[in-house]
Amino acid sequence: MNRMNVVGHSVERPDAYDKVTGGKGYPVNVKLPGMLHAKILRSPYAHARIVGIDASRAEKLPGVKAVLLSRDVPQVKFCPVFFVPVDAPSMVLDFDVMNGEVVRYVGQPVAAVAATTAEIAEAALSLIDVEYEELPAVFTPEAAMQPGAPQLHPGAANNVAKNPSFVAGDVEKGFAEADFVFEGVYETQRQHTCYMEPRVCVAEMDRQDNVTIHVTTQHLFGTREKLAYALKLPESKVKVIKSPYIGGGFGGKLELSYMEPIATLLSKKSGGRPVRLEQTRHEDFITTTRNPIKVYLKTGVKKDGTFTARYARSVLDCGAYATHGAEVIMVHGAFGLFFNYHAPHTHWEGQTVYTNNMIGGGFRGYGAPQGSFAVESQIDEICDKLGLDPIEMRLKNARKQGEPHPFNPAFTIATYGLEDCLRQGAAKIDWPGRRSARGGDGVRKRGFGMAVHPVWVSGCMGFPDIYEHSGAIIKLNRDGTADLASAAMDIGSGQITTLCQIAAEELGLPAGAVRMSSGCDTDNVPFDAPTHASRVTYSAGNAVKAAAAAAKKRLFEVVATMMEVSPDDLEVANGTVSVKGAPGKSVTVAEAAQRAESPFVQMTAEGPKETTIGEKGTIVGIASLSPTSNPPPCAAQFVEVEVDTETGEVKVLHAVYAHDIGRVINPAAAEGQVEGGFQQGMGYALMEHIQFDPETGACLTSDFLDYKMPTAVEMPRRIDSIFIETDEPSGPFGAKSLSECCVITPAPAIANAIFDAIGVRFRQLPITPEKILAGLGKL
Repeated sequence: MNRMNVVGHSVERPDAYDKVTGGKGYPVNVKLPGMLHAKILRSPYAHARIVGIDASRAEKLPGVKAVLLSRDVPQVKFCPVFFVPVDAPSMVLDFDVMNGEVVRYVGQPVAAVAATTAEIAEAALSLIDVEYEELPAVFTPEAAMQPGAPQLHPGAANNVAKNPSFVAGDVEKGFAEADFVFEGVYETQRQHTCYMEPRVCVAEMDRQDNVTIHVTTQHLFGTREKLAYALKLPESKVKVIKSPYIGGGFGGKLELSYMEPIATLLSKKSGGRPVRLEQTRHEDFITTTRNPIKVYLKTGVKKDGTFTARYARSVLDCGAYATHGAEVIMVHGAFGLFFNYHAPHTHWEGQTVYTNNMIGGGFRGYGAPQGSFAVESQIDEICDKLGLDPIEMRLKNARKQGEPHPFNPAFTIATYGLEDCLRQGAAKIDWPGRRSARGGDGVRKRGFGMAVHPVWVSGCMGFPDIYEHSGAIIKLNRDGTADLASAAMDIGSGQITTLCQIAAEELGLPAGAVRMSSGCDTDNVPFDAPTHASRVTYSAGNAVKAAAAAAKKRLFEVVATMMEVSPDDLEVANGTVSVKGAPGKSVTVAEAAQRAESPFVQMTAEGPKETTIGEKGTIVGIASLSPTSNPPPCAAQFVEVEVDTETGEVKVLHAVYAHDIGRVINPAAAEGQVEGGFQQGMGYALMEHIQFDPETGACLTSDFLDYKMPTAVEMPRRIDSIFIETDEPSGPFGAKSLSECCVITPAPAIANAIFDAIGVRFRQLPITPEKILAGLGKL
């Protein structure tokens, strides 16, 4: 690939210093004059009918300015997920802001208070008297689907919210053609997103019902659409302020929660005063989680490892409301289980099941980590039983460059570096040599494992009812810099930096000469889909590149007038526009921007000089577009582990991650994505698990003292990131996506390495020391 001036370089994040010195741009730090503080009263029961509520004592408490009950809340059911319309036919419309009749999980809101301090609001909650009639509850999908189980939602037979399926070929014929058939049940757990900044919003609603809200969100326009719908307002009445950044998201801030409409309605009841509502860490733990899924997987293979048939049934616990679970199950079945490898005969059945557990939400990978754990574990089981090379078997069944995309045959897999990922990753960890040294005679056993994710997404182009378009505005300034305005949210992954690099490269400006505009909101920037689905670099990046190209076109028109040449004869680099082949004949971008905004008569060394109408006007570029494709990134993960057979402790010693992500825009940021993704995937494999009381359904995980996740102590001392730079023709400067591939494969790779070390196969996550000791017969 040709070397570029800005793209491909590890430029400094423009918000880095601000974040490490207090982060004034975080929504949690928003403070407005006259601001009130809100708290939510939550149900102590997993399933109960609300007989009555009396808030009179709370209303009389000094400092209380408003109490919100269900009668104050519009009773509408909708889908709160940002990336689909509120009434999307693929989703389940069961969510409401405050239900005054029935609560379906411990922690569901039943009332809220706004007061002059958070302490007064908290005290007022204890003065609200709620009478409940407790109802039978179910906490597992298996129990919920049994005959006679409590019916949690009308119209959902056997508590199944959604049951998609797809069939290709004749699966029974495929199994009959197989030399071997393998079956297994693989189960995953609830994992919290663990974003550092809690969910928080500051909302105000004036007497004309105009709403302004600052909020930790992954989507400005999704927040506007869903909040307006929940409050029965026109969308134009809701303005969502774009924060410079939020303190992490990982999919956990990808839907309207209860808090935004509650804070807004409390503002209305308190006469338009701004209301701040911040969740505690415990409230965050019961707000969103990765959906637990149990996968029943059956695979038919020939002696050489060729797949003949694959069948799976996936049972997803969505909790009390379907929300993301209706879409997670689809992504899981398609991209987690079946699109990754060829098989002539396939059959998949999915079930999204209501229980009286907390609601599942979006989480990085969106159903694929659960599927990958099943598929990649079973492939290793097959290789072990048949004596096959795990790399060669995967390549034998994988997709190939030039093939139609398995999700949308209208797209072609134009770039695909899976084999390079596998070969280079294996060489980096010395796969053949190290595998021969596995096990050992001592207490500590070494093992090596691998996993692959052959097909992922670069956004949602091709999904039938998911928003996928982006917009951007670029303005050149008189000092030769440029301002970029975009609704794309930076959720801590460096999206601002990446988009500014793309703009600078297209405009021919130095790194750092493009800045993301502050003060953006849903009134003054074009629509952009959420920061999710690994889409920002590819999808939003294409829109930014197009806006920059439009600004550059106008720049050349101005310079052409100034220099009396054709715009086609110009080029720009390092902030200077010059005539091709004549670098001495040039003007700076700053001079051109000044000329475009100058008076009609300009004073020069030769005296007054007239300018023309054709060169007048601020140099601006605007674009709003959808991407033309959905190119698949792919990844191969290799790990080395050490298992202590006396304590059950697992240490990951070395991780190698090879990715085809197209051109790397910012190498340092890409490495950070890989390392952070591995940390989340390692936690998923070995320790992270939200715990609940099996009798009451109450969440027992209150904060990070109760929730174990990897720290620097547990992380491997060495993580090698390898980037296979294919040149994706549909991407900005050849880029594809990265973010979610990083988190999909660590769990199966680690599970396969543990089997390699001690010869015990684990099909349930997390693989804790207790499970290892039990598997070794020591517990």
